[in-house]
Amino acid sequence: MVHSPVRTTIQAESGIPFRLVYADTKAPQNELPDHLHDWHEIIYVYRGQGTIFIDTGLEDMQAGDLFIIPGSTVHRALPDEVNPVTSSALFFSPGLLASAAGGSASFLLSLFERCRRRRVYKRQLAVDEQAKVRTFIDEIHAELELGNPLSAHAVLLHLQLLLIFLERLEDADPASSAHSSSGPGWLSAILSNIDDKLRGGLSLSELAVQAAVSPAHFSRAFKKYTGMTLTDYALARRVIMAKEHLLRNDDTMASVADACGFESLPHFYRQFKKITGTTPAAYRRTMNA
Repeated sequence: MVHSPVRTTIQAESGIPFRLVYADTKAPQNELPDHLHDWHEIIYVYRGQGTIFIDTGLEDMQAGDLFIIPGSTVHRALPDEVNPVTSSALFFSPGLLASAAGGSASFLLSLFERCRRRRVYKRQLAVDEQAKVRTFIDEIHAELELGNPLSAHAVLLHLQLLLIFLERLEDADPASSAHSSSGPGWLSAILSNIDDKLRGGLSLSELAVQAAVSPAHFSRAFKKYTGMTLTDYALARRVIMAKEHLLRNDDTMASVADACGFESLPHFYRQFKKITGTTPAAYRRTMNA
């Protein structure tokens, strides 16, 4: 059976485009496949250890870590088999804040754009900062459990307060946002510039030569550390690039397909819909509405 490893559909809660997965312990066999969605995501780690693949890099996961993941970023958590991570994950549509926060929405979302631009998604929290983040998450969870007519509004308020808190942390101590890469150095080097190779097509043998390993070893290591095959990862990156082109300009679909390295216009339409659930034209209309 053909399986798409990067598409995730997020179910909203309380009638708003928001979801909380609360204090969840994921065994390796139960972890979601690599996923790619338009919602922003915040992950807080309570305990355990593991690795998370985000965008083009690998990060260690341990107690007190916070991950800020912008929408349309390929990512997958890879929990430790003996001591898996217990974490809470908050998902929300950027449009949620546009309607709730008005002119402040761009400020509240700037943290995600900085993370995307810098490709730094992890923040190591101090003990008092961990307690504060846990309190915000607990309050959101309590409101969702309560489920009364004002719960959705309360969830929005707590989410905005959490984002304000994180923005102020970044202003006060930007150095706490840091890399803690795991995996072989050659893999990080390959991933850091893989987008440049997408238009011309990726060659496993050429990448293996660049990494100074055999093609078989390259494939095994790539799958082990990223949780996906090179083909699946390249497709996800092409779809992300296509989304950016569709929103950034009025280029024709043929131009977008060519710029992102798709084999043909029909191939672009077919793969884009498989990953996102919608056509490129519908995606452009919806996101620009």
